[in-house]
Amino acid sequence: MDEKIVKINNAMTALEKAARGQIKTDDDKLLVASALMAVTRNLYVEAVGPRDTAHIFATVVDSFEMMEDLLEQYKPTYH
Repeated sequence: MDEKIVKINNAMTALEKAARGQIKTDDDKLLVASALMAVTRNLYVEAVGPRDTAHIFATVVDSFEMMEDLLEQYKPTYH
């Protein structure tokens, strides 16, 4: 497996474990997600600058919208 993919996988695993450790109630999920989003934004700004960060976040939003459109169009069923 590529070293970068391994790094991403390891970070995701550790960060999700840490984030879930902060969640005590259902309301905490959104609060912890907000904290993760803020940290993610800060890291992107440090790495690529504010303009590219804005582009990255816009692309993420677009991907959510595209996925919703696909789900509505194909209406997958579970068997």
